[in-house]
Amino acid sequence: MPDPPPPPPSAPWTTPPPAPPPAWSPPAPRQHRRRPWIWLLAGAVVAIVGLAVASGTIWIQKVKPPIDAANDYLRDLSHGDYDAAFDQLCPAEQVDASPEGLARAVAALRINEYDVSPFDVHRDGSRATVKVDLTPDTVGDSNRFVRLRLQEIDGEWRPCGGRFGFVRLPTLL
Repeated sequence: MPDPPPPPPSAPWTTPPPAPPPAWSPPAPRQHRRRPWIWLLAGAVVAIVGLAVASGTIWIQKVKPPIDAANDYLRDLSHGDYDAAFDQLCPAEQVDASPEGLARAVAALRINEYDVSPFDVHRDGSRATVKVDLTPDTVGDSNRFVRLRLQEIDGEWRPCGGRFGFVRLPTLL
């Protein structure tokens, strides 16, 4: 009998051909890069804004009541309503005075216009001193600045001390 045929020679080793791509494939997942500096920056901005708001709120709560009282008092004086201005004075100022005495004392000041500076309020507990410009439209006239002393009495700020609340008067008086 004849010998069986020898096996066919083996083919050289090769990689199989790639499979055909599917009709649709989902996109490859993106790699998430962490960016901690963005979170740190955002946290720092939030902290700075929070501190600014908090300090502004505290400043307004500290400065606003004496300024409001000074504006009310000076408004009554500028309108010639000396009875209302006298009623705003603290009891110690009203003891030996009268609305007529207040009118005579402030007549030389000629309070028509005034500007209470929110940046020049010195508050020490229940006392405050406010700087008032009696000529807000004039530049360089330093003789027209007065200081008004106020005191908080029963939760209400009143002019108290000096001469009808005025501590430093121009040389007009």
